[in-house]
Amino acid sequence: MTKINKLSDSADLSEDPSKEHFIYKILNPNSVCVFGANNNLLNTMGSMQLRNIIFGGGLNGNIYPIHPRLDKVQGLKAYKSVSEVPVIPDLAFIILPPKAVPQVIEECGQKGIKNLIITSGGFREIGSEEGNKLSQEIGDITQKYNMRFVGPNCLGVYNGWYGYPEKKEAHFNTFWIYLPHKRGNISIVSQSGTVAAQTAWHSNDLGVKIGKSISIGNERNIDIVDFLEFFRDDPQTEVIGLYLEEVKRGKEFIRLAREITPKKPIVAIFAGGTEAADRSVMSHTGSLGGNNKIYDAVFKKTGIISTNAITDFLYYLRTLSYAQINKIFPKGRKVGIITESGGSGSIIAKSLELLGLKVPEFSKELQSKIAEHLPPTGSKSNPVDITFFKSYYDFFVKLPKLIIQSGEVDCIIFDGVFDFEEIFEVMEMSGFPIDEKMKGSLGAFLSEIIRPILRLTRKKSIPFFYCGPQLYSHPLYQTFLSNNLPLFDFWDQPSKCMKILCEYSEYRRNFS
Repeated sequence: MTKINKLSDSADLSEDPSKEHFIYKILNPNSVCVFGANNNLLNTMGSMQLRNIIFGGGLNGNIYPIHPRLDKVQGLKAYKSVSEVPVIPDLAFIILPPKAVPQVIEECGQKGIKNLIITSGGFREIGSEEGNKLSQEIGDITQKYNMRFVGPNCLGVYNGWYGYPEKKEAHFNTFWIYLPHKRGNISIVSQSGTVAAQTAWHSNDLGVKIGKSISIGNERNIDIVDFLEFFRDDPQTEVIGLYLEEVKRGKEFIRLAREITPKKPIVAIFAGGTEAADRSVMSHTGSLGGNNKIYDAVFKKTGIISTNAITDFLYYLRTLSYAQINKIFPKGRKVGIITESGGSGSIIAKSLELLGLKVPEFSKELQSKIAEHLPPTGSKSNPVDITFFKSYYDFFVKLPKLIIQSGEVDCIIFDGVFDFEEIFEVMEMSGFPIDEKMKGSLGAFLSEIIRPILRLTRKKSIPFFYCGPQLYSHPLYQTFLSNNLPLFDFWDQPSKCMKILCEYSEYRRNFS
């Protein structure tokens, strides 16, 4: 089925200032040496991470396992020491017991390696004198050799844009989770490896396309401010997600966030702020939790969109990604609702108004035009409730066009997307003859039904959210999501996401 839009259409890669930033080489290394991997893929974390690097397919064999005893690791020639590697790798990836890490970093420095990812834990996060001493030691060694590193106590990086556009299918992934994110214009920086990596099942299912995801761990050397600097200039990043347990450089963070948010929205989860959360944060990365009120004030001042819920976090990122790709930012808060069910229409209407959005009653003139496409049982005021499909084309095209062109709304939520495969299966299994013409016409659904509406919503800058009661696993739903169309499988999330988009659009207009 024809794609409606591609991310690359909105990402200008001809001039990429991010290539001058030191982080670029960490995300796009031409060669990698790996410490801590062997041939046991199920029980050794480093082995799983090496497998993911190999699976990414972009390094063309420039992967160098370092192992004191093995001649081959996962089919690759292994080296007893990094000094034996025939090139100076762009990146060293270290997954070793903490006591072994300083010596390995020393050897990498002597080799001339400038960039590291240190997955190993056991440093300041354990709160011991030995952990703090090791943390200081690796800091001193890397400073001596002018090295930069991500971590320690992190999963590293995922870059779905690795080698693009020459390598369209490659990615660079140091996570131990085998499932990578689907590539898109969202970048995540997280002080938790779980948020960076283990959300991939859900993000892929929801159509949240994450091009880059970074687990930064303890931030002993590279911190969240460094990554904000990089993503500010990265043309492949149009939306940024943050998971925060602390911010070390507060003033720089505020300055950068205020600079970024008018052009690239930022969504953040702050994990501290309660007694139990602060205990967890301290044992996790060694961070000191902050006051919720302070972070709330910082987020408000900088235009950062905050949430405490991971589901909302993913949905908000997806919504803002859609807005950025299509350049659709509503001009106000008036929402039109089109539905095939009175119940879901009422739920959507109430949730919108409780969130501060407006569901205005349509003018008599508009209602009169709408009535021409409704059965006698339908409602034409707003929500527009068709009660049943009098005409498929009227429901999906004519009614939306009327409401968009009326000028009476700034946004639309459309409820009633169904995947008909199950219906056809029941008809076939029960012996009822199939209307093959109708069945075949669904193949042109996107091009003939959705494309005209998308063109109009772009022209008018009116966001158009689709909704339906089925699961995201249904083929038609996945087709919507793969084409960057905002589809929701229930009725509460579209209202929340519309509120976020309206508020961000107001914020953005203030800087235009």
